[in-house]
Amino acid sequence: MEITWNLLESGSVEITLEGRLAAVIRPMPLARDTFFRDGKAICIHRETDTPTEEMVLVVETCFKPIHTMIPAISYDGNSWGNDHEYKGYSYNGEPYTFAHHRSSLPGASASWSDDIGIAVWTEATEGGCASSLTLHEDRCTHRILWPEREGPRILFAKKCWGEPFRGRGGKTEFTAWVMAAGGNEAWKDMLSHAWSRGYSPMVPSLGPDEVWQRGIRYAKNLYTEEPEGFRGFSIGYRWNEGAWRKRDSYKYEIGWCGQNASYAVSLMYDAQMNSDNESLDMAVTVLDSWLSKARSKQGYLLTRYDPPNMPIDACNLGTAGLQFFAAASIAKILGKSYEEYEKAAFDICHFTIERQRLDGGIGMKWNQDGSALELRGTAGGFLILPLAEAFRRTGDGKYNTAAVRAYTYYYNEFMKNGYGTAGALDTYCIDKESVIPLLKGGILMYKATGFRRYIDFAREAAWYLSTWQWHHSVNYPPDSVLARMGYDTFGGTAVSTSHQHIDPFAICYVPDLIELSRLTGEPQWKERALAIWVNGVQCISDGTYEVMGKSARPEGSQDEGYLHTRWGDSDNKDGYFSVSQWLVAWPGAFRLECLRSSLNWNIFK
Repeated sequence: MEITWNLLESGSVEITLEGRLAAVIRPMPLARDTFFRDGKAICIHRETDTPTEEMVLVVETCFKPIHTMIPAISYDGNSWGNDHEYKGYSYNGEPYTFAHHRSSLPGASASWSDDIGIAVWTEATEGGCASSLTLHEDRCTHRILWPEREGPRILFAKKCWGEPFRGRGGKTEFTAWVMAAGGNEAWKDMLSHAWSRGYSPMVPSLGPDEVWQRGIRYAKNLYTEEPEGFRGFSIGYRWNEGAWRKRDSYKYEIGWCGQNASYAVSLMYDAQMNSDNESLDMAVTVLDSWLSKARSKQGYLLTRYDPPNMPIDACNLGTAGLQFFAAASIAKILGKSYEEYEKAAFDICHFTIERQRLDGGIGMKWNQDGSALELRGTAGGFLILPLAEAFRRTGDGKYNTAAVRAYTYYYNEFMKNGYGTAGALDTYCIDKESVIPLLKGGILMYKATGFRRYIDFAREAAWYLSTWQWHHSVNYPPDSVLARMGYDTFGGTAVSTSHQHIDPFAICYVPDLIELSRLTGEPQWKERALAIWVNGVQCISDGTYEVMGKSARPEGSQDEGYLHTRWGDSDNKDGYFSVSQWLVAWPGAFRLECLRSSLNWNIFK
């Protein structure tokens, strides 16, 4: 579809798509605009004769939108959920503005209807910029503002708000892009255009062999034996009383943050590759401990071992199902007993089928007696994964029927909303994690059924996940923690509209993006996967790594969160552009999982 522009006598410029008026760009006094085509986009180059501290590019749409987006910040104004986050488009009548480092693309915003959409964005330059979007009854106003600013209040963690920020930096030249396309294609074209400009092959800070070794060492470090006999991998280390100590509550989780099942399977692989009997003994001990000691009174497999009466959740349970299938496969290769692991995986599938509703939905959380606790949330889709794997292994139609019904339900919910919900178990908002099973599940369903439409579905999920991925490298204040660490945001992904920090969670779907690239012939997905990997292997401790004046971190450990924007503690000068200091288990587990799923480690060099 062809985008054209037309200069009006008023100085405004009309943007048309196949002859239909899509948007109007408003002029700025004392500024000259030059327009030219840049691929599918229109590039706007604005100049002033003297440096200015106040520049705004205003783009008004000429259609009534049904969806809006400021990538990684706001999806339809964040009307879903009840967390501490930016709600709506303004505060006390003043539109929100968001600094370039808070969004995955500088200055970006998008709005669209069923048949037409607009996206605008710029590049991170000296002095920075901000994005803002205002929803009216019949249109949207998109703004890019220079220099950097945030207001009328700034979201911080711990349910607090900070005062507005206004940067300085007079400039005479400003560049932005406008994309118009059918339906929801404009923001996808924006992501693709920005990615092609910003991406270049990168060399990871650690090679795959060293990543594997550090990951295995951290797994063994996390291994813990409780007095009552339970054996598991601790959920991670926190700084406590002058030392790095394993967390003393909420200590064990089979998936999500704890990743006990995944670590165990990776240790089995390590035993196979390196003839390490310690790895094998530890893996078998942990898996057997979960099967024998982490059960409800009704016999259901628990997803968290402590504290008592914790609910069973879909995120953990879906992960456990896949990992028990994987454990059965590698145990068989090692000549070890595997039947109990396979039975546990099928038990999870049967638990799911018994609770699946007529509409295909499954639910998100259950009490330990199996009764429903929370039915809402896209994250229920994590249970698609063991169902699809069960069908792939057995050919039994009951697993296929359940998986198809569940995938259809959660995919349709995702496409209707335009976002995923409640995947991060400590939030109740729009997020990244809840759509991961639609990417993974789409590819797994294609392999199980041969139905190529699942590749298209997985691709839609991948586009959404890409709205959370950083297309630029943030330049931090030179005295900030992240600047001293040398952390690069490019390729990383933010968590949710409530938890606005970058984490390496996307490593869990690196193999799926690589496979999607192979299945579609689109190199961008592989590029995005490798950028996630490069981002996610930064700042892994070698056992001597010290940050923020604290003692050396355990080998293989890594921060869960990188505070790439003003979000952490508003009362602490290190509260933003800093790190979480929470050395959680899951990043190492995902890296090991990624490597054991790959036949060629050279792509990670």
